[in-house]
Amino acid sequence: MSARCGRRAVLGGIVGAVAAGLVAAGCAADERRLRVAAGDPGGIYAAFGGLLAPRLEARVGGLRVEVQQTAGSVDNLGRLRAGEADVGLALADSIGAAEAGAGVLALARTYENYLQLLVRVDSGIEELAELRGRAVVLGAAGSGAALSGAVLLRAAGLGAGAVEVRHASLGDSLAALGAGEVAAVLWSGGLPTPAVAALHRDRPLRMIDLGDRVAAMRSLSGYEYRARRVPEVGYGGGAARTVGVPNLLLARPGLPGDLAGAVVETLTRDAAALVPEYALGVQYLAPPTMIRTGAVDLHPGAVAAYRRLHG
Repeated sequence: MSARCGRRAVLGGIVGAVAAGLVAAGCAADERRLRVAAGDPGGIYAAFGGLLAPRLEARVGGLRVEVQQTAGSVDNLGRLRAGEADVGLALADSIGAAEAGAGVLALARTYENYLQLLVRVDSGIEELAELRGRAVVLGAAGSGAALSGAVLLRAAGLGAGAVEVRHASLGDSLAALGAGEVAAVLWSGGLPTPAVAALHRDRPLRMIDLGDRVAAMRSLSGYEYRARRVPEVGYGGGAARTVGVPNLLLARPGLPGDLAGAVVETLTRDAAALVPEYALGVQYLAPPTMIRTGAVDLHPGAVAAYRRLHG
């Protein structure tokens, strides 16, 4: 294994069996590699990366895909701009907050994430305003939830120290919530999220309704947040409303066009296989909407692929 390959292989922490295969197999000098900035273990970004990697490797001969464990959207954007990743996922509002995605290009619009403000049922907390003076985890530092959560708190009149804001991974956040160390956890991800559902079975959870905060969030951020009805997922649903934010799959501008095209073709042809089983019927990867990437321009290789596929 070359020194250059070895450095990249450990960058950011590599997750899943794909990474294990990469380390075991080594990295030949003429082997092509694609570094995917994914997300927090247990979340849909990491699951998506794990599903995408082997299908890309099967489509492109000699390609090795490295799936990086990251803090999420903001971290992924930084890695793409620094040349430390080739492809990465990010929430659309995180991209908008970063000068409309300066320094990155889009490959596709993929899933929709849902802001999930979680409290224990036995806490008695039923409304966002009741978190004043309490400890709240707004995702990991560098995550999209941290950015969206800050907007949410301001929209609820809970900015400027009104709550004790903490940042932690999903696993650590849920452990703190289960132990009663924090009053609430904000998570941005798929519905249902297995780690949240697992805690709910032991410590029943409630999702706080966020629907009436959407207009204020739009006004504060300039991003067009949308209210979404929460489906029945055990720990929330029925009457609750949340905030939906789509994800974009992004690329560094220097990504070779054939690799950008291969990603688009894989997303299009293998769409059904790229949705984690637990999210089937809730999340979506719809080829007709993949080109709706907002203010972020499509990568030229992606444009060429869409024209080949759809005319």
